Amino acid sequence: MRLQRLALLSAILLAAPLSAQHIEEVPANKAPTVYRPDDLFQLSPGQWHYAKHLWKGSEPCALDQCEAGFTSGDLVLSVEHSNGWVRVMAGFRNCAPVAFSEVQTSKSPDRYLRSHVESQVKRVVKGAAKTCKVVAPAVANLSVSSMFPGAK
Repeated sequence: MRLQRLALLSAILLAAPLSAQHIEEVPANKAPTVYRPDDLFQLSPGQWHYAKHLWKGSEPCALDQCEAGFTSGDLVLSVEHSNGWVRVMAGFRNCAPVAFSEVQTSKSPDRYLRSHVESQVKRVVKGAAKTCKVVAPAVANLSVSSMFPGAK
């Protein structure tokens, strides 16, 4: 009985580090073309903004193209939807590294995929904050369904 308890305790203690978030530093010459979306620092802080391309203006989102942008003043966050992919990018002012993630969706993601994108946004912000050694500010909830107009 003691051996079983010891084995169970060992398994739990070994599994704990595996659930931690992994941050990988990529050399600049091997990094994908992901840049901090500094143009989004000019948006009204504390709320999400949606457009086909925020850097072009406020043209409404299309079924296959949309960008959501958020800033808190020091944090800038971009969520781009293009065809069946969503790319999440986050960065802090005065901190060069940019955290990002890509999620494969469809042109009309179901509730599970939408919630997966929402949780990915939180993970990317957390990763950027950890890399830049700052405290992540509160981020308003992203309405992923607003990024997919006309989707059922």
